[in-house]
Amino acid sequence: MGTSVDLGPGPYHFVGVGGYGMSGLAFVLHRLGYPVTGCDLADSRRMSWLSGQGISISLGHSPAHLIGAASLVYSTDIPSDHPEILAARSAGIPLWHRSDILARLIDGYADSIAVTGTHGKTSTTALMDGILRAAKVSATTLVGGEIDGYGATARMDGKDLLLAEACESDGTFLQYRPKYWIVNNIEPEHLEFYDGDFAQQTEAFRRAIHHGKPGGAVVLNYDDSVLRTLRFDESRTIIWCSCQTPQGTDYYADVLDSASGALRFRVWRRQQSLGVFQIPATGVHMVTNALHAVALADRLQLDISDIRLGLSKYSGVKRRFEVVGTRDGVTVVDDYAHHPTEIEATLRAARTLTKGRLLAVFQPQRYTRTQHLMEEFGRAFQQADALILMPIYSPAGQKPIPGVSTARLADRISVRSEVSVSIMARPEEIIRNLRQGARSGDVILTLGAGDIWKIAERLVADW
Repeated sequence: MGTSVDLGPGPYHFVGVGGYGMSGLAFVLHRLGYPVTGCDLADSRRMSWLSGQGISISLGHSPAHLIGAASLVYSTDIPSDHPEILAARSAGIPLWHRSDILARLIDGYADSIAVTGTHGKTSTTALMDGILRAAKVSATTLVGGEIDGYGATARMDGKDLLLAEACESDGTFLQYRPKYWIVNNIEPEHLEFYDGDFAQQTEAFRRAIHHGKPGGAVVLNYDDSVLRTLRFDESRTIIWCSCQTPQGTDYYADVLDSASGALRFRVWRRQQSLGVFQIPATGVHMVTNALHAVALADRLQLDISDIRLGLSKYSGVKRRFEVVGTRDGVTVVDDYAHHPTEIEATLRAARTLTKGRLLAVFQPQRYTRTQHLMEEFGRAFQQADALILMPIYSPAGQKPIPGVSTARLADRISVRSEVSVSIMARPEEIIRNLRQGARSGDVILTLGAGDIWKIAERLVADW
């Protein structure tokens, strides 16, 4: 047991250290004893957290940040012509993609778990983390969101086991070789990286799953039709989980109660009942995430009572169905959902909260995603009573694509559903419209992976 991670002496300078994945890695390297510095354009909770840990943090980007640095760490969102990237190359300073660091960590821990899939990675990782904490497992966790239980993107309570979220967006998860995989689902997403080819994306998942340390296992969602098509060699131990059928699966969850704010479900290991579990969450899709965590925890031979306790103390993740507040009987919920399937699931969950209307605000992210999934987006909002669309949020300099616009998206939604759709660009206009139109019992749901969360927070703060 334990870890043996040797990255070289450092210091390691993180460009864009405020990002979810980058902040967690910077924290873990710092806790492992490596000198770490970092910078980002804007201040954030994550920047303040890292500074409070004793890491030297700077606002803005400058080649001067590289003085004394032995290596520069960057993410896919950092362009190749970034001034600090250019300065590092000129000075001969080695460049590390964040996945290079994570791959070394995963490989260096004797036991490691990687959680991937198109949807639910962050929530599943957070649920698994709660179980490990309840079972007092000596563990390090890296998650692509802020876990409310400790308000950070990483924790390090030991070095026996590493739990990490593994993103498929840029193919870098193919570098990882964990002992255990959890794979929630596979749907078309990030197709700009996979040449617009879903088959290529699916093959990347298959190849990633085959990368694993001996003696491990892969937890798969039997309810996902794409995962069921994959073929694996006999060297991989596959654990199938389902919330729809016990036939042909290793673990099955029977949902008993999905009342607002709590989910109760019974878990079966083949024909043996493991008892009833509960998580304080909304949306039955969360039962699937929890079942995967239960299955792996059982495989790790953790005590069922600890598994049950860990799930019951689930405190949520920032921007994952986060109830921001209530004003005059109107509940404001914010969610990171940016893919049509995620949006549909989140709207269904929000519908269980409302005694009135469900008013949604969506900020599409990336021109490429909007282009590839235009028809799917058109069908995704049927649970909403009214929808406000914002301009497409496109970070990292992604250029507009002719014919891909909010106006076209609004047209497809109007054709595919009866929801009332309007387009608004300015946050002040959106906030004013919602304040004037919302009534007691309504739920306002902000959706998107960009900066739409600011609207939710302003709605509650300045109602």
